[in-house]
Amino acid sequence: MTTAEPVSPERRRVTRNLTRAAFAALLIGLMVGGGYLLLQWEPRHLPVRVVTVKGDLRHISRQRLVQAVLDHLDGGILTQNLSELQAAVQAMPWVRSASLSRVWPDRLELNVTERQPIARWGTNGLVTAAGVVFRPRGDQLPAGLPRLAGPDDQAAAVVHQFEGLKPRCATEGLALDAVTLDARGAWTLGFEGGLRVRLGTSGLEERITRFLYAYPFVAAAGQAESIDMRYSNGLAVRWATGRSAHAGRPARPS
Repeated sequence: MTTAEPVSPERRRVTRNLTRAAFAALLIGLMVGGGYLLLQWEPRHLPVRVVTVKGDLRHISRQRLVQAVLDHLDGGILTQNLSELQAAVQAMPWVRSASLSRVWPDRLELNVTERQPIARWGTNGLVTAAGVVFRPRGDQLPAGLPRLAGPDDQAAAVVHQFEGLKPRCATEGLALDAVTLDARGAWTLGFEGGLRVRLGTSGLEERITRFLYAYPFVAAAGQAESIDMRYSNGLAVRWATGRSAHAGRPARPS
């Protein structure tokens, strides 16, 4: 008669750990293999077949948005990385924001909010009320917008001046349609009809107030082509006929 040799606690512990490790390795192998098979099988059997677009769109076509999604598809309805598709759509100049969601069994739904420009910006750009500059590539810019210009990082300041000055100028019958801030920090206003007003770099509020006070008198005297407010206590007028007139004490333009 033989008797089994008793198994020591240490040996049982080692055997148990080895069993757990083998099971974990098997489980990981099954997960990796299953994941690989899923990546190979899912795009063919559960593809994205339809992309729908929602949103109030006026300047960008739904077809272009759908194509932007299709161009970046690299998975099926389950495995497709929606963040990558969203980033591709949001990189389009006219798109303010975009979100994507899955709709079973084969559809992606794209929600888009379009940027709303309030003015042209420089020669080929647009700017929003928040001072965001964007430049649609190859698109025809909307007609009839005011024209603003300046360094891109000063867009919010230019928009702020335009929005603040427009109603003030309207009280004198002036339709403000252009505001420019040049690289030196000098401001120029433009009005419907062609009048340009140079304000310079300093004392902006005082010069605007003085211009609005003097404008009715200038208008009564004739059609002004430009008005230079860069004077310490007056202004200079260039009339549409080409003649010039000065009033007040001149100062170095600033």
